[in-house]
Amino acid sequence: MLKSLKLVNYRSFSKLYLKFHPRKNIILANNAKGKSNVIEAIYLLSFLKSFRTERNAELIKFGNSFSYTSFEYTYNDILNRVEITIEPKGKLVKQNEKLIKSNKEYNQRFEAVLFEPFDLNIIKGAPAARRKYIDSIITRLSPSYRDELLAYNKVLMNRNKALKIYKDKASLKAVLKSYDTELIKYGASLIEKRKTFIENFQNICASIHKDLADGEEFRIEYKTNIDIMGDIKEAYKNEFTANIDKDIERKTTYLGPHRDDYIVYIADDEVKKFASQGQLRTVTLTMKLAELKMLKSFQKDVTLLLDDVFSELDKSRKKYLLDYVKDMQV
Repeated sequence: MLKSLKLVNYRSFSKLYLKFHPRKNIILANNAKGKSNVIEAIYLLSFLKSFRTERNAELIKFGNSFSYTSFEYTYNDILNRVEITIEPKGKLVKQNEKLIKSNKEYNQRFEAVLFEPFDLNIIKGAPAARRKYIDSIITRLSPSYRDELLAYNKVLMNRNKALKIYKDKASLKAVLKSYDTELIKYGASLIEKRKTFIENFQNICASIHKDLADGEEFRIEYKTNIDIMGDIKEAYKNEFTANIDKDIERKTTYLGPHRDDYIVYIADDEVKKFASQGQLRTVTLTMKLAELKMLKSFQKDVTLLLDDVFSELDKSRKKYLLDYVKDMQV
């Protein structure tokens, strides 16, 4: 639970200090006064990155060489402190006075779920946006998933590089064989975990959406180009072997979880193609509340960050949202 926040040279703020209530907190100001900057800074505490930019320089108030953020929060009733100094070339992070040398060392004790207008792009955007969103939730529930995903992407990058470099087909096939064993091992594990996750996530989303949208049916279909009805690893291996000549011709790896997608439906209509703006907002809210519920089910204390979303929701959905989060920090 977040207790306080201090900002120095962060975005629009020269200095800002805020204390937070354990339940509802309302940040009120005119346009362009930095409300979203506060939400962004709190998000930084949970993920060590912004949800708005990948450029550190944009987090530094114009005319300064660095920005500084510090946070106090409780975890299992113990007070913790995190300090983040941001420079154009990188971040310096201290957690309870200990210097954090890599993101992997960071003990993520402050959990946040963000809902903001651009989250509609999870549904409207390319498959990569949906993969990124689902991967982010699974990683928080199972930290080992991140290691498998990083390992898979590294082998995939090397395999694709070999497909582009090697001209001799026989030599290339020998090189690919050394990559394929690892790729199949990591890829099959990722697909299995995504399949299990979506089955659980789908059930929670369906229940929430039914209440939120007057009985409307909600469904997520996990779409992968590997057969997931039987032994996933064996199916992966067989399909990989059968498609190797096509990969050589295309000079890229066609099969695997890097091609996955998650198709969201209301009744039998694909949301991305047929939903109105209002339906998109409701579906996105459904998924965010399901994310919240899954994190809380793992006995995680979660803070909900809402960035200018009430203006986008009708009265009944506002009430549902406020009732849903009445016992947590918002």
